[in-house]
Amino acid sequence: MAHRKPKRPKLDPSLLQDEQLILICDWGSCRQLFQNMELFLSHVADHAGQVVVVTTGEETSLTCIWEDCGFETSDQKEIIRHIYYHAYHTKIKCLGANLIEKLALQGCQLDPQTRNSVPELSGPLICYWDDCKLEFLNVQQFYWHVHTHSITNDNGEKKEKKCLWANCKSTFANKFKLRDHLRSHSQERSLACPTCGSLFASRTKLHDHCLRQLPLDANEFRCSECSKLLPTERLLREHVRYHRLVYTCSHCPIDEEGRGRSFPNTHSLGTHISYCHSESRPFPCPETDCSYSAKSQTDLSKHLEVHANTLWYCCEVSGCDFTARNPATLQKHVRKVHQGNVEPLYECHVCQVRFHASNSLKSHLGNLHKVFPLSGNGRFKYQQGQDGIFRAENGGGPLQPLNSS
Repeated sequence: MAHRKPKRPKLDPSLLQDEQLILICDWGSCRQLFQNMELFLSHVADHAGQVVVVTTGEETSLTCIWEDCGFETSDQKEIIRHIYYHAYHTKIKCLGANLIEKLALQGCQLDPQTRNSVPELSGPLICYWDDCKLEFLNVQQFYWHVHTHSITNDNGEKKEKKCLWANCKSTFANKFKLRDHLRSHSQERSLACPTCGSLFASRTKLHDHCLRQLPLDANEFRCSECSKLLPTERLLREHVRYHRLVYTCSHCPIDEEGRGRSFPNTHSLGTHISYCHSESRPFPCPETDCSYSAKSQTDLSKHLEVHANTLWYCCEVSGCDFTARNPATLQKHVRKVHQGNVEPLYECHVCQVRFHASNSLKSHLGNLHKVFPLSGNGRFKYQQGQDGIFRAENGGGPLQPLNSS
């Protein structure tokens, strides 16, 4: 007898209001528990002075001992920023766990070894709202501070709210939309998966992350192009668009099939043309006596780090102009470029070409094989084989994704 599958729960905007936090410190063997973010940050600040210092010859490195981390740097500010991000990551993983419980979703099935992996924050956290220019080491305080700009001088009148971030001219109907927009400048992620640690900008992205890992027999929407099963109609639509790259670049060479390079939407096409075929640089540096202009707000933000009183380390090899913000990055450059003793560890599962960096492999898979990370994730998951080589697990284009082992 046929039966109707129960409807999946919708995302209620009130789901993350009045959240209860259970924050467990994973520094070394600490495991102290907190229910207040301010108290937790104060506790983590004490650990920031307990990094492991390793001296090898003239080189000194600082090591984070947060569980399953092992991050190393020679820059004291960088290690403090990194440790504070663990604290923030703990909070948004708790929010992610709360959402999964409230939606009664099956939890993430990926490798929990990555649950404490956090982004590298080698650059300073600087607020570029108007003339603010405040710098932070604590990422949570940085995000809280940026949020205050969305409500400053708010007199309750219904008028457009302007974004005053450096070189941004966006306007919004109200302070709530401005607040959400500011996250694109601060790179804030509001939720994380409590199992694998992946970061997400919205509840919908985390929701999709869990749905994609449902057993195949729970997925009812089949792609007519490759027969892949997906859990919702919306995810199916997002998947199908990669089969139908309808926006073609008129500037790129025509391939053997008579087509130029194609993209799934006008935004991707516009970004491609801006970077590859246009000389326009509409984002000038706001600093006086600097003639630099960038092609995007993201590139400008990276450039502004140069003006943040950051000490730069220069490669001493004759003819090389490489610079880095910390000596650990410089050492990696010397080993890779000038000593040639770093083996490429990221391998394409289609053609077996290897790369030194995961981003290079991601670009290769997308450009050559049209294999992309699953929508909402933004990055591939990699599994290390017995041979020590990392291979992508979740390609989501015309080729079938690899199976997790």
